[in-house]
Amino acid sequence: MEKNGNEIETDLLPRLDRLPWSSWHWKVWFILAGGMFLEGLVLSIGGSTLSTVEKLFSLTSSEAVALTPIFLVGEMLGGILLGAMADIRGRKQLFIITMAIIAFGSLLSAASVDYIMLAASRAIAGFGIGGELGSAITALEEFSPSKNRGFSVGTGNGVMFDFGTFIAGFVSFFAIAYLPLSYGWRIAFLTAVVLAVFIFIARLDLPESIRYLLRKGKVDEAELLVIGIEKKIEEKKGKLSPANGTVKVPVDYGRPQASEGFSVIFKKYKKRIALSWILNFTETWPYYAAFSIIPLIFTNIYFIKSKDTGLILSVVLGAGVLGVFVWAYLLDIIGRRPVIMLTYILAGIVAIILGALVHSIDFIAFIAILSIMYFFTYAAAALLYPQIGEMFPTRARGSGVGTAIGFGRLGGIIGPFVLLALLSHGLFYVFVSTGIVLIIGGIAEVILGPELKKESLEKASNDY
Repeated sequence: MEKNGNEIETDLLPRLDRLPWSSWHWKVWFILAGGMFLEGLVLSIGGSTLSTVEKLFSLTSSEAVALTPIFLVGEMLGGILLGAMADIRGRKQLFIITMAIIAFGSLLSAASVDYIMLAASRAIAGFGIGGELGSAITALEEFSPSKNRGFSVGTGNGVMFDFGTFIAGFVSFFAIAYLPLSYGWRIAFLTAVVLAVFIFIARLDLPESIRYLLRKGKVDEAELLVIGIEKKIEEKKGKLSPANGTVKVPVDYGRPQASEGFSVIFKKYKKRIALSWILNFTETWPYYAAFSIIPLIFTNIYFIKSKDTGLILSVVLGAGVLGVFVWAYLLDIIGRRPVIMLTYILAGIVAIILGALVHSIDFIAFIAILSIMYFFTYAAAALLYPQIGEMFPTRARGSGVGTAIGFGRLGGIIGPFVLLALLSHGLFYVFVSTGIVLIIGGIAEVILGPELKKESLEKASNDY
């Protein structure tokens, strides 16, 4: 390892990238992706219990729908502020703090006595979730070998998030259907608190990101961690192949300013930050509609009982989980650009088809086509994150991912209100407008998207 001014030439990162996927990677994957599972659970419980809360608190439709955008405002602020903090304080410190915030917000949700308290608690939980994406996804990106990174981050974000939403549907269904209405929904929120505590404890044992340590000049600590990881893998996999060459890593020995990450991404990565904003905005529009508008469509248009909405929504979300598995596998084979482009555009086309047919089909057919739509939509929402993390350097990766999340959540904030207004004119307008938004995201990927398949993070971000 060679030091030269503000650079270190090291073989540690090539050594990390050449590691075969192992039980050590699975441990890191499950603990970090557990946060994504919790995110899906927390968000979907809010959607699955929405109809019940609407009745118990005597809410208007606008007040009920507003709970999801309020959650997203918190998520937007958390992504921007805590994502930047992950670049300053480290990934580990932040992905532990975010879990504590999520647990606290969910506990307040379960204890809410009125609409104001519930809305405030959802904003707090959202703040933690936003920071979770900026820190945990960044850490998962930096621990994953380059040849597996697309599948690792894509499934870690998408499958675990979607699995959380899937489980939340069942939790909410049984809590509301088999417990007294007055507190069944509270029990659903308390499940998130219990899980958050378990994940918080598990994360205490995870190491700091090797890339973050190198950027801070903590070479000896990074070396010891890599040696320890290699030994654990060699015990199971046998002698490891030698690493290919070295890379030069920029080092910051001083105390970074809070604005440093933002300065980097807005000066050097304008096109990439614009792409990440567009992709996030156009995926959160339909994605979060699933947790605010679709339950209302079930109850107000198809007259489905409130206690059944969570279970039916789980069918749609289950199709989304399958879609993430299929398309995440293709991400490291076909490449980022074609997979992201296809999932966005195909989701948009199916949404437009659903809009054209919705008034001439029954509820079963509606659910079938909606499931196909979310097979692509959930994949689109999950698979943009490997690319977003790859587009920015270590010193600004948390800021880049967090800012993309922050701006993108505007789609989830604006979308439900626009769709609620369109709902009064008919479902045709709801789904056609959603389809157009998705297709715009696919076109943006075609025009602006870089192909970063199996590249090292340093090469992918041009940070060398």
